[in-house]
Amino acid sequence: MSLEEEKRPLFIKKIPPPPPPAHGGAWKVAYADFVTAMMAFFLLLWLLNATTADQKQGISKYFEPAGAIKGSSGSGGVFGGISMTEEGIEKRPGQTEEKTVGSDSQVENELEKQTRQVDAHDKAKSATPAEIQREQKEFEQAEDSIKQVLFDLPQLSVLRDSIKVEITDQGLQIQLLDQKGTSLFQPGSARLTGQAKKLIQLVATIAQSLPNEMTISGHTDSESFSGSNGRTNWELSLERANSARRELQTHRIPNNRIESVVGLADKLPLLADDPTNPQNRRISIVLLREKREVKEEKPPKPPRVL
Repeated sequence: MSLEEEKRPLFIKKIPPPPPPAHGGAWKVAYADFVTAMMAFFLLLWLLNATTADQKQGISKYFEPAGAIKGSSGSGGVFGGISMTEEGIEKRPGQTEEKTVGSDSQVENELEKQTRQVDAHDKAKSATPAEIQREQKEFEQAEDSIKQVLFDLPQLSVLRDSIKVEITDQGLQIQLLDQKGTSLFQPGSARLTGQAKKLIQLVATIAQSLPNEMTISGHTDSESFSGSNGRTNWELSLERANSARRELQTHRIPNNRIESVVGLADKLPLLADDPTNPQNRRISIVLLREKREVKEEKPPKPPRVL
C-alpha cells in the first residue's frame, strides 16, 4: 500500500433505521362511542326520574301492537287458531239493561243520544295529546285488522260488503249491513244467520284487544212491519240489537263493557235517499272514545272602563 493511499480519508455512511409506524385512531372511535353511550344512559335516567307512573304506563302501551290477541293457544293471528265454522260451547250471557222505546219524548231522547257527538266527548276522560294520538292509532290498527281479515279469510271475503268500518268523533264505528241475498237475521225475527255470527265473532275478536266501552243499536228499513202482539219496527230493531249483544257476550265480551243497547227502527237510515234499501237494516256497534282533548279555560276578559 502506498503512502498516498494511507492518507486518503475514509467515509462511513450510517443509514438510520426506518421510524416506527404511526399509531392507529381506532381507540378514538371506541372512546367516542363510550362517551355517547354514557350520555344516552344518563339521559335515560333523567327521563325516568322526570316522568310519572301514568306517563310510563302510556309509553309502554304505545309500543304494544293494538291488534295482538293475548292467549295461550292458537296461532297468534286475529282469530288465535279459531275456525269460523267450528262450533264451540255457548256460554250463558249475562243480563243487560234493555232500553225500550215508547212515547214520543223517549224517541226524541234516544235519537238525540245517538246523533249528538258531544255525548261521547263528555263521557270521555281528559287526556294528553299523546294519549289521544295513541287511542287514535289503536282505532286505525283495529280498522286495518278487520279489513285484512276480510281479505285473508275466504269464508269472510264474500261478506266484505256486509261490514262497514270507519272512525268517527264518537269512536270506532262498525256497522253490519244487510245485502241483497245476504241477511243478518231471519226475515221478521231477531234470529241471527250464520253469516251474521261470523261477522260478530270478528268484531268481538277485535274488541277484545281494546278496553273501550261500546254501544249497540239496531236499525230497520222503512218498510212497515207488523208482528204478533203488536210488534213493530221499534221492537224488532231492539230485539235484533239484543241478539247481537248476546252473541258478543258468547265471545267473551264482558257485560260491563256494553254501555247501551237501543232500537231506532228506521229513524236513522244509512241511505236516506233510498229508505227501503236492505243496507238500512243493520246493527251498529261503536267502540267509544275514552280520551278527549284537555281544553284550557281562558279567564274572562276584564270589563272595559269607559
